[in-house]
Amino acid sequence: MFDKSHFDTLQDFLASGCTMELTAEEQEYYNALYALVGIHRKYGKDNAISFLMHEPFNVERGRAHRMYAEALNLFYLNDTVENDAYRNMIFDNLQKAALAVLQNATSSKDMEVYGNLQTQAAKIKQLDKPDPVRVKQLDEKPVKFYDLDPASVGLPSANRHSLARQIDQMDDLPEREKVRLKRDANIEDIDFEEMLDDTQEKTQHFE
Repeated sequence: MFDKSHFDTLQDFLASGCTMELTAEEQEYYNALYALVGIHRKYGKDNAISFLMHEPFNVERGRAHRMYAEALNLFYLNDTVENDAYRNMIFDNLQKAALAVLQNATSSKDMEVYGNLQTQAAKIKQLDKPDPVRVKQLDEKPVKFYDLDPASVGLPSANRHSLARQIDQMDDLPEREKVRLKRDANIEDIDFEEMLDDTQEKTQHFE
């Protein structure tokens, strides 16, 4: 039985929203793969494969393995559920199981099982890992103030005259650069007209 695979047809069948018409043989193949997935979820891989190898199917082991792979690919390949959703579902199931054990506990062994279930639930929920760093909201970001006066942060103010002398003693610098340094150090006022003329001169070759 099931000598021929109908995997490709069943992929098209699911892609169509199950609106395609299947032959009796294709429908039976679909039902077998669907049953495999259910057995896999509840009893594991070996029992799912064994299911096909017995009555009424009597499929050979190699073919049963291939059908098992087809079943997983057919029903799980397009799974778009987020991992966090699966974690939450498993966490809830473990919590329910732990609660059932606690409510019916009669021995220390039962409490050990309860503790193990709680530990597994915590790991599934990733409570054993540090919390991710939370991105600060806009209104939580620190406000920064910038000031050119060192005295505002408790530092001594610079001696402008001393700085001016040091700049003047830099013989390898052209006079234009000395003036720029003095303006950067707030020793001389900025000549905005000169600055605009200088900018225009530097950028005119881009026009």
